[in-house]
Amino acid sequence: PLSRYLRRRYTYWSRHGVKGHNYVDFWEFFTKFTDNVMVGYQKFGRIYGYYFFMSNWLIVNEPQLIRDIVVKDFHIFPNRYDMNLGESKISKALFFMKGDDEWKRIRSIVSPTFTTGKLKAMMAHISDIADQFVTNLGVYAENGEVVDMRKYMGAFAMDVISACAYGINVESISNPNHPIVVNAKKILSVDSSVSYIVSVLFPPIARFLRLEPFDRN
Repeated sequence: PLSRYLRRRYTYWSRHGVKGHNYVDFWEFFTKFTDNVMVGYQKFGRIYGYYFFMSNWLIVNEPQLIRDIVVKDFHIFPNRYDMNLGESKISKALFFMKGDDEWKRIRSIVSPTFTTGKLKAMMAHISDIADQFVTNLGVYAENGEVVDMRKYMGAFAMDVISACAYGINVESISNPNHPIVVNAKKILSVDSSVSYIVSVLFPPIARFLRLEPFDRN
């Protein structure tokens, strides 16, 4: 019966001795994921089970364990959530690829970029951008104004990536219409369209219907 299936389906974490909800809170689909994580953290602790529709997620807020997962034991946890990315270029990005042979091939090409020597060479760019970042915030500090840190931290990250990866000084706060800034916003500012929702919740159906959750350009 359906009730028996759902009961077993949504008691997965409790049956494995992990704290967490024993149901899907559909209201969470309309709130920020970070807010949901904070509520779960306050209720269940640093590590707890979470149900994202028909998927079982383990939420980890323990720094040392996160480091082990993404660094030390990364070979055990190479894959990411399997949502439909369509035919957009983002589907070819390293961070969205499955941990198969193609992912390993691309990672082997990218890895030499992050040697100790090359990382040290990037520090000059990062230092200059950080100085400009502090200068921008200093204006708000002098005037006692509230600052949108999300906006400035996003700009800082974008400037660092642009400078280190492409050698381009974007200054995204001063140049909001720069092509890199405009296209980055297209990727990061995803609207809750039907294509996107189906691609997240029902990846197989989205692939069958050839839905495009992102701008193909």
